[in-house]
Amino acid sequence: MSRLLIVLAIAGLLAACSTGSAGSGQAAQSASGAASGAASAAASGTVSGDPSAACAEAFAPIRDMNITSISDLGDVDEVTPTVEGCESVADWIAGVQQVLGAEVKPSTARLLLDIRCSDPSLDAPICDELASS
Repeated sequence: MSRLLIVLAIAGLLAACSTGSAGSGQAAQSASGAASGAASAAASGTVSGDPSAACAEAFAPIRDMNITSISDLGDVDEVTPTVEGCESVADWIAGVQQVLGAEVKPSTARLLLDIRCSDPSLDAPICDELASS
């Protein structure tokens, strides 16, 4: 059931992202949206840099899986230890960016983390951070 929700959520995100890329008028709106998104990302303390040592270690098994997209993480059981091992959402994003070798949108990462944190048995600082925001 949770895999279905993850797949549907990621499909919705991908559909929403692809609709804003057509036409020159939309490109200007997209550029201004990116600038405001960067400003809000900076204000929310999102990532630029390396993950903590514990977070990098938690991502080690995923690094060996040749995952190329954050959407691929939806079905990977090894994500749960990363949620438990990273200190914050920003730390987790730094870890996943290091594994993927690409920038990850904070909203996409939060969506994946929200789905993982819906498991009541998972007691992690990231889940507390998400619940309080």
